[in-house]
Order: sequence, then structure tokens, then C-alpha cells
Amino acid sequence: FQAEDGIRDDLVTGVQTCALPIFYALLIHHFQKGWNQLSNFSPRPVQEPLPWITLLIPARNEEKNIGALLEALTKQQYPAEKMEVIVINDHSLDRTAAIVRSFPSVKLIDLQEDSLNAYKKRAIEKGIEQASGTLIFCTDADCLPGPSWLSTLVNYYQQHDCAFIAAPVLLENDGSLLGQFQTLDFLVLQGITGAGIQQKTIYMANGANMSYPKKIFEAVGGYQQSSSIASGDDFFLLHKIQEQYPSQIQYVKSAESIIRTPAMPTWSDFIQQRIRWASKSAHYTSWKLKGILLFVGTYNLGLVAALGAGLFFRDILLGALLAFLLKSFFEWPFVKEVAQFFNVPLTWYKFLFFQPIHSFYIVLTGLFSYQKSYTWKDRRVR
Repeated sequence: FQAEDGIRDDLVTGVQTCALPIFYALLIHHFQKGWNQLSNFSPRPVQEPLPWITLLIPARNEEKNIGALLEALTKQQYPAEKMEVIVINDHSLDRTAAIVRSFPSVKLIDLQEDSLNAYKKRAIEKGIEQASGTLIFCTDADCLPGPSWLSTLVNYYQQHDCAFIAAPVLLENDGSLLGQFQTLDFLVLQGITGAGIQQKTIYMANGANMSYPKKIFEAVGGYQQSSSIASGDDFFLLHKIQEQYPSQIQYVKSAESIIRTPAMPTWSDFIQQRIRWASKSAHYTSWKLKGILLFVGTYNLGLVAALGAGLFFRDILLGALLAFLLKSFFEWPFVKEVAQFFNVPLTWYKFLFFQPIHSFYIVLTGLFSYQKSYTWKDRRVR
């Protein structure tokens, strides 16, 4: 009987050990399928009558970046007489406001409130209050668009009935180990963003490149119910819109609509940024998203734990390395396709090298979600 019990226990352990990789492989295949289902959008010339658009740029301490962005916006192929640019200065301590004033066509709003928690959300609300455009486009002060960015997205609106557009963001790096890791991690996020929206399973967006009609923002009540949460200016608005307009959420898979933004320069900046991103996860209401995050976190925690145990037991180390190799095998086709869309060179050996680092990072991100405060833009945020 003891022998039978031992066999049964071994079988149960074997099934449990195999189940996580199998489910993970199915999840990655699901995302890859969704990404491939996204049609590559080929923009046409925008049609008359052209909509009046408003571009909102919240900015805090961005003297090194804001000028380049505003200069890039003067080179947009969209007619200047049909667009307005509003920069909302969030209590900058540097020359951000002075640089904005050097662009006469740009409207500058100074955020007056100084006891908020969700400064960026309030900045966007202030911008929309004064926006005259029917379409709102949001980006960040450290971003750079290509010349056909706005015309491509406006053309997408003209061809589709959209209540919210999530558009691609590329994280550019300086070639350092940290920079390359951030770019790779962000590619995965972009692939999941596009696939999730296409399959209507999970809904994510990035505030560096999103757009919606002004009337939609007003119809869903803007940032009501999430105004006390510091981050999530993209996520919570998207989910409110999705609840009322579930069939009108789109991800634009077009190279012309890509926004570029730099990777964080130091590990400290990177960690603080990821804490900011993860801090809103405690407020998620989507059971699908919560389930996926829990599963992915559990799977990577198991990998990290096995790798740690392998430092003391050689047999476990071999199994852990094989598990990471298997995980890489599942992910590589999906990540490679996303990298090709963004024109990011990616080799399999570099991808394999980052696997343990990425799993450890995912586990840390889960812990970060319980962090109650962090420092961002020289400000302590709760």
C-alpha cells in the first residue's frame, strides 16, 4: 500500500509539474494568435471634413525633452489649422514652462492644485476642460512621434467607429543591459496589449499613445471613481469606456502610429517606474486580468524558486534551467513577431539570456503592487 501511495503521489506531482508549463504555453499561443489576427493598418489620405483635434501633454520637470516633442509636432502632416496642442505644466521645478512658451502656437496651462495624489489625471482633466477638439490625443512629454502619427490615427477614426484607440509605443534604449531589458519587457507588454484588445479578453493601453473622442470621456465621467489613485490614467479610463462601448475599442497596428519613448537611465528610475505601474493592480476589477496576472506570477515564482534551490542542489538546477529553456521556447515565436513589427533586432541567445532576469522581475513586480508609496518626478506619491 505504501508503494501504491508513493506511485500515486508521484503521478499527482508529475501532473502538477506539467500543468503549469502546458497552461503557460496555451496562454502564450493565445496572445500570439490575437497579435496575428490584428490587421496591419494602411493609412489613406485623411478625408474632408477634417476633425478638429486636441493634443494633451501633461509635463513635470521635462526641460530635456519637451522641446523635441513640440518641434516634432510642428512637422506633423496633419494641418496645423485643424489641431491644438495643450501642455499642462504639473508644478515643474525646471525650465519646462519657459520652453513651452517659446512655441507661440502651444497653449500652456499651469496645474494649480498642489495637494493631489493623481496629478496626471487632474492634468488631463484640466486639459480636456479647455480643449476645443472633438478628438483627444494623449502623449507624454518625453515621447517622439513620426510625422504621420496624427494623420494615421485620424484616418483610423475615419475608417472605424472608435470610442478608444490604443496605439503602439516603442521603448528605445541606449544599448546598455538595462536598456535592452526594458525594451524587451515592453515589447511583450505591447504584444499582449494588442492581442488582448483584439480578442476582447484583457484591456490595457499606454498613456504615451492613446486617443478618444472628447464626448466619450465626458460620457463615462472621466476619472471619477479613480481620482484618488495616483497611476492608471490610461487603464482606468479604458475600462470605463470598455464597459459602455465594448465593441469600439481598437489597437492600431501601424508603424506610422508608433510613439517612441526612452528607457529609464538607471536601475533606481526603472524600479520606481515599475512600482508606479504596479501600484494600481490592487484596484483591478477584471477577473480575467487578475487571473492571468496570478497565473503568470505563480509560474515565474516557481521558476525563480527552482533556480534558487538549484544553487544548493545540482539536480534541481538542471531542472530549473530546462524549465527556463522550455519557457523561452513557448515565448520566442510571439516575441519575435512583435519585435519584427517594431523593427527591433532580437536574437534568440539574447532573449534566452534575459529569461531568468525577466522571471525575477515579474516576481518583484508582484511584490511592488503592494507598495503604498514611491518617488516619481522628484515627488513622493502615495
